[in-house]
Amino acid sequence: MDRRTTGRQNGALVHAHERRATGGESAPRTAARGPERPGTSASALSTHRSEALRTLQRTAGNAAVARALAPTPENAKDPHQLQRYAGPQHLQRYAEGAAAHGFDKVSTHGGIAIRGRYEAYADADMINAAAHSLDAQDQVPITLERGAAVQVGERTLYRVLPVYKDEARAAAAARAAGRSPEGAGHEPVRGDSAAQRGEKRAAYLRSLTDPPEVGQLVALTRRIVTALQARAEPRSSTVDGLRSEAMKLAMATIGGGWIAARFPYPERAGREGLTDLAVIMPSLTADFLAGLPAVENQEAQVHELLITLPNDCKAAAAQLIGTPADGGLSVRRDAPAVGENHFVDLTGAAPDGWANHFAAVILRDGPDSLTYESAADRGSALQHGKSLGYFALYGRAGTDQSFDTVIRAENLAYAARSAPRT
Repeated sequence: MDRRTTGRQNGALVHAHERRATGGESAPRTAARGPERPGTSASALSTHRSEALRTLQRTAGNAAVARALAPTPENAKDPHQLQRYAGPQHLQRYAEGAAAHGFDKVSTHGGIAIRGRYEAYADADMINAAAHSLDAQDQVPITLERGAAVQVGERTLYRVLPVYKDEARAAAAARAAGRSPEGAGHEPVRGDSAAQRGEKRAAYLRSLTDPPEVGQLVALTRRIVTALQARAEPRSSTVDGLRSEAMKLAMATIGGGWIAARFPYPERAGREGLTDLAVIMPSLTADFLAGLPAVENQEAQVHELLITLPNDCKAAAAQLIGTPADGGLSVRRDAPAVGENHFVDLTGAAPDGWANHFAAVILRDGPDSLTYESAADRGSALQHGKSLGYFALYGRAGTDQSFDTVIRAENLAYAARSAPRT
């Protein structure tokens, strides 16, 4: 992939499925790189003048020079160590400034370009082919449409618009996520006109000022208080049911971190359990209401009607592509096809990092894959939203722009930022 050295806005790019039921902000993405070039041995470089090294730096980057010149330690007997010091197997070239044509990343063959979190563009034939592939996979509820055109060098690319195949699929996704059925009316559906997309986005933004969850919180609080005031001793099933509803609503509105910090454990039964819930619910409602301005601000950053995704990478991938037939979502694929997903297991990689990450592939350009994905983010103001989904472009497996390499680097940076401060 070609690239320009631009960063992410406000460090907002997020990744991953957490170990705990809490979210977290991810690291900024590493820069994208471009076409592969053959490696140069350290012995060859060491005999060249400094001009040769500067040429390699300009064409392959600082990291490539460092790896090419690094000697192999005499004590590196482990195969993984030897591979690390053997020099790059797949070297990718930097293309800075004008070469990226104003975009953050451009795919190796030039058919895909991304800018920021929410804009992806691709060749018309690629979008059509990917849409045809997604349409043929019944378990996949989404497809792609073309949006506005842009010029990238000598090529015309079009905005990539993920949409539901029909309204029934949009409604099913809302129900599966535990969201209000009204939310399905704010989702992009195949065949929507530009005016319809604009009306849906405006209606969605208006809904944020008076979300249906407020009514759900108030109604549940009344049921808890009514049960507590009843003369008869409450049944265990009644207390357990109300507690389950309260936890689901808390997860949907504020997140797992709030639950872990506020819900008493061990859980109490009978009137004591109802009393705990009666104390918790007003606090949950107040905290949710206090966070609404931040929700409105976060969602207003998205200027296109995108699909509402959960604050969780695996749940987002399942919502977008269902369950791939060849083993499900938790399968490593070096080059996942359209309608499949990237997956990396990060268990033990960093104490305060992510356990894994999933990303749905919606388009390919040769060795490069375009994903539409979400992630668990502790800093997010909401648990379901249109600002939570984002596009990402990954390079060939084994390169420094591969899915594994990029996500592992972001995980380390994320862990450093999210570690408890003393």
